[in-house]
Amino acid sequence: MIAYIVCEGDFDTQLLKAVLPKDLLQKVEIVSAGGQYAAKSLARSLIVRRQAPVALVLDADLIDPDLIQERCTSIQELLESVSINTPVKVILAVPQIESILFQDRGLLCRLMGLEITSDTVVNARNQPKKALEKLISQSKSYQGQSQIINQLVHEDLEILRKDPVIQELVQFLQSVREPAKV
Repeated sequence: MIAYIVCEGDFDTQLLKAVLPKDLLQKVEIVSAGGQYAAKSLARSLIVRRQAPVALVLDADLIDPDLIQERCTSIQELLESVSINTPVKVILAVPQIESILFQDRGLLCRLMGLEITSDTVVNARNQPKKALEKLISQSKSYQGQSQIINQLVHEDLEILRKDPVIQELVQFLQSVREPAKV
């Protein structure tokens, strides 16, 4: 195993598996921990026991940049305290990982088969999970978030890969792969 990506829930895992480039996911395991506390604990365990690089992807649940940076630094220090020389990376989705799907309004309109109003977009900036759940309840095509992921096509994935969370993950995975090439 080259690296682990630890995230909070099953939707996070499904979304990351779908959006991250397939070539970067070879020998990378994406693990759903079942909550933020469990994700931090699992990340620490993987670092100590497997001594493999770990990216921890969590919802920031905040929008204040200073508080986000403080939380990220605190969690990064928590992981680094057990890592010795094992690469670790904490990536916070602001405010929640569902924000990735709000990257492109046109893409979301097409996926949902709905007109996405400006109010929904504004609400999604602060509470993307709740906004997505509301859209799903209005949609005749979907009963859950996972079904949306199954509808993503190549062009959608290219758009979603521009999200900062995905970009940070790609950079981390590339950085831990490079030493293996030597």
